[in-house]
Amino acid sequence: MSAATTYGILLVSFSKHSHQQHFVPLYQAHPRLRIVGVVDHPDIDGELRQSNRRWAEKLAVPYSEDVGQAINDPAIDIVSIGCEIEKRSELIVRTATAGKHLWVDKFPGATLSECELAVAAVENAGVRAIIPGYAYGELARQVRTVLADGCLGDLLGIHLDIMFGKGWPRAIKHRAPFTLPDGHWKYPELKRELLTVGAYSVGLIQECLSPIRHIVGHAGAFFFPEHAVNGCDDFGTLTMTDDQGRVATLSAGRIGVAGHPQGGPARAYLIGSRQSATVDSKNPALHTYMRDYTAGYDYTPPPTDPMQWHEGPPVLANALANDVAGLSVGLEDLVAAIDENRPPRYGIRQGRDLMEILLAGYRAAGFGEAVELPLERD
Repeated sequence: MSAATTYGILLVSFSKHSHQQHFVPLYQAHPRLRIVGVVDHPDIDGELRQSNRRWAEKLAVPYSEDVGQAINDPAIDIVSIGCEIEKRSELIVRTATAGKHLWVDKFPGATLSECELAVAAVENAGVRAIIPGYAYGELARQVRTVLADGCLGDLLGIHLDIMFGKGWPRAIKHRAPFTLPDGHWKYPELKRELLTVGAYSVGLIQECLSPIRHIVGHAGAFFFPEHAVNGCDDFGTLTMTDDQGRVATLSAGRIGVAGHPQGGPARAYLIGSRQSATVDSKNPALHTYMRDYTAGYDYTPPPTDPMQWHEGPPVLANALANDVAGLSVGLEDLVAAIDENRPPRYGIRQGRDLMEILLAGYRAAGFGEAVELPLERD
């Protein structure tokens, strides 16, 4: 398409489990994008329906609960998917079949089979689909710079600490046995954090290593009673090897307010054959913490958002990078991919592979044994 073309964007759902509200300013600031409407499925709860309507009114665009009609509107070029993970695969298939491009908030499906249906639909339709955040963030950019320099020699291994300093940890009085997701990710007031946060580390590991073939996982130590009573991870670790025998490890989860001075660590440790390097995307790195301040100030997260999915934690300083998550970089890549009729840097197939790695990690954690990839189809 012409570089002068303006693309219309349809926003599907402002689910509280999604980042749709954070995408809106990016779309509004881009000179070649315009938000055309808000839509959601009719089987949503009243709270989400009200949120969708408020956003539609704020953006001065229509709100609908007829997804099929909205997707097929000729004014729509890109569909921004922010609905629950359990609804995404079917929506991606419908959107791709309609010939529309996709901005997918993290996961293309709740199971491996659902992800593969989404991949097939996108590739058969020849549309462009991006999953932003993983390969576009400041940590990924800096790691690529270090690796391209060649100073490390051959990369032998990588460890990643990416965690969110959100929520208020409390004593764990009751806990259920760790449960496998089995395609069920949605809970009213919690997320599976090895999935939600660990995905950022896995996306970077995909950039650095060959396909993962072997994985060990651990979960079940809790910071939050909401997770403990449901047997759902709020923290976990994975150890994996690729098909060349290189090792990757990660720790991921939600570690609570005041656990880090800048809202949670985002750090990579690169081990090379000649030397090693540490990359911290939250520079300037501060080793001053604020637990005493927040506890003494009687700070608690907002009661309407106790796990702080939408509210940022208090921080002592901001990172030097303007866009640590890399969402604006990802948006530019999607627009360029549509213009140039090429795949984006991180697309739907990589998202499918990421979900396979995480599902293998959950199986490893749940059964207490190593898991080999590729997985058997579910």
